Amino acid sequence: MGLWDKIFSNKIEVQRPEGDFEANFGRFSDAIKTTVQQEAWDKSVIHFENRDYQPAMEEFIHYIENNDRNNVVARQDDSGFVIYQGSKSIRVQIKNGQIAAQCQVAETNQMHIGFMRRLLDLNYELKYVRYGLSDDNIITVLFETSLEDASPYKLYFGLKELAIHADKQDDLLVHEFNFLKPIHSGKISKPSKEEANHKLHFLRSNIQESIDLIENGKLKIEQYPAAGGYILLALLYKIDYLVRPEGKLMDKMEQMHKSYFGQSQKNVLMRLKNLKEELISLGELPEEMIKANLYQSVFTFGFTSPANTSAAFEVIDKELRNIQWYLDNQFDEYVTAIVEYIGGLSLFNFALPEVMKELYTVIYRITENDFFLKVKSLETLVDHQHRPDKTAIRNELNRIERKYKPDYPELDIDIKSLQYDQVSLFLYSYILMIRQLQFQKGK
Repeated sequence: MGLWDKIFSNKIEVQRPEGDFEANFGRFSDAIKTTVQQEAWDKSVIHFENRDYQPAMEEFIHYIENNDRNNVVARQDDSGFVIYQGSKSIRVQIKNGQIAAQCQVAETNQMHIGFMRRLLDLNYELKYVRYGLSDDNIITVLFETSLEDASPYKLYFGLKELAIHADKQDDLLVHEFNFLKPIHSGKISKPSKEEANHKLHFLRSNIQESIDLIENGKLKIEQYPAAGGYILLALLYKIDYLVRPEGKLMDKMEQMHKSYFGQSQKNVLMRLKNLKEELISLGELPEEMIKANLYQSVFTFGFTSPANTSAAFEVIDKELRNIQWYLDNQFDEYVTAIVEYIGGLSLFNFALPEVMKELYTVIYRITENDFFLKVKSLETLVDHQHRPDKTAIRNELNRIERKYKPDYPELDIDIKSLQYDQVSLFLYSYILMIRQLQFQKGK
């Protein structure tokens, strides 16, 4: 058994249960590490400082392995290992005191000045890696360093930059230069026909419902642009979190978010108009294209920025000042949209602790009950009249508290403060309850 086989020999095979699809929501994040992973990082740093490069590399691998331990595997020739990131695999080779990592992005049959200029521009943006062209005309992303310089910090940020750029740029380059042929080497699993159809219907029907509310709701967008913003942005983040599109669709949704909050268009009505048109365009994409981007991938590095709970609380505090007017005037649909926006924006922007992700998911489990009827092992949280189910919600919040109490000793969910008469009042009382929670980690 080779060195890398020994490192990876204790991997666990995880079987995917049959039946309705699993609860797999939101963007992958590697920001929240377990105690074992943190210990592996500390050991890697100590070994590197002592110039013990082999054990330093072994501990580094244990640090970047995800929970399923299927994102980093030994190469069959025992010359290194492979890291999986979305549609890409990164081959890492250690030889003669050097570490070389590379990922093939696309193949070209012509030396077109446009795409070569684009690669040159990308190289100026990168800190640790570079784009190159192999002898057989394969666009490749490269990272190289000596073992003596390969501290865990440099390795992590270098490999992360390589992985994220390679996974993202292949779709963008192939879309822009149609003579390029994509190279897919990652671990990708396609959803079942039932799951794909369910998510497609959810995406299109939610877009249509939100557009109808914008155009025919109680508040006209020209007079109340903030209300329109809540509706459309809540929709955008909801689709991102629940449908979890990959590839071109994921990039399209990121661009919608950036365009709305960018400084290039200061007129809010113009930004809303553009966002509305982009969302309509998203729903009108061919069925085959949408389904082709609903695959699931294995990731090593996350896109979202790590954040503590204070970042999410800032979002809540800002919007609570605005929500009262909608409550007082009984604009229930807009109250629901604001609460969905609060949770969705935080889930989109930040790598939140799992406890907050579960608490925010409860919002969608109430507002989008029909979607969750197809999700495996999740109890329904609304009754037959589509009102919040008091017993089911209390059971779920008690479960979350028991699950995370060992890590957050001061976590005390005040279920008595919740109001169950109607969805909008419940959501308002629920977000207030979340704001009062204590998320200090135990020692």
